[in-house]
Amino acid sequence: MRLPAMALAVLLALAGLGLSACGSSEKRTSGEEGELVHAGEAVYQVQLTRLLNTHIRPDDAYLRGQVAVQGKEQYLGVFLQIKNEGNSDYLPPRDMKVIDTVGNEYLPLDAAQSGFGLDFGEAILPGDHVPPPDSPASQGPVDGSLVLFKVKQESATENLPLELEIPSGGNSSSTVELDI
Repeated sequence: MRLPAMALAVLLALAGLGLSACGSSEKRTSGEEGELVHAGEAVYQVQLTRLLNTHIRPDDAYLRGQVAVQGKEQYLGVFLQIKNEGNSDYLPPRDMKVIDTVGNEYLPLDAAQSGFGLDFGEAILPGDHVPPPDSPASQGPVDGSLVLFKVKQESATENLPLELEIPSGGNSSSTVELDI
């Protein structure tokens, strides 16, 4: 009597694996930090989101070339990887933004000069990804290109969760809930 019960348990477990595998090919356009999110032909994965401080390492390297924040502002670093799964060049959208729960919106700053920042002016070739191999961003502790934002302090501490909105063509966009 135990053998059929064991066989049934194994079959149910295998059926569950099959069902979970079916959903894995689905192209998600929203998710949480760490998950793969599709924006058009590109796949984004946010590796880490955190507040940055110009007075500590390695943040001083990430913030090279930035002016000090004023008053109740903070630098927010979103470290991500992007893979171009399309057949043509992909230019990361300069109008991606961080949005807090009360509707404050923040556009990215230019952080490419640090060597860690995402270069919005450089296309990602089909099949390629950022950060590129042998770049400071890929060799750093996070293995992600920095998208830098200057946000109000209350957006980073009270108006949570923050969301990264990535335009994906036309009037549509993809979103990632950030974990800071």
